[in-house]
Amino acid sequence: MATPEPIAAIGSENWKEFLQEFSSRNYNRRARFDVFRSNGRVEEEGQESHLEDIVLRENGNQRNIEVIRIDRSEKNADKIRDVITNVRGVQVQYDTDGSEDAIEITDDQNTLIMLRFESKVDGAS
Repeated sequence: MATPEPIAAIGSENWKEFLQEFSSRNYNRRARFDVFRSNGRVEEEGQESHLEDIVLRENGNQRNIEVIRIDRSEKNADKIRDVITNVRGVQVQYDTDGSEDAIEITDDQNTLIMLRFESKVDGAS
């Protein structure tokens, strides 16, 4: 049985800086979303896109995270912008080599939105 990979919670006071640094480290890595809803439903994105940026947007007490990606397999592809609203938690998951494997974002509906990256170890995502 495989040992689960380490997961580290990021304190909300550090989200902005962490997301900037995370985006820089993982720029252009292929990634896809998996969404785990509180009712048990799971949604898996079929197509990977390359990470451009992850940005924290604050408006009063509301904290939203915008994930910007692009499908580099198409010429002149538009950027894909996904906004996760009312964020309540951010965690990072590490692969066996210590590289960042996924970022997990939880919203106020207890939905877990995971942006999983192509593994630097085995190439799978």
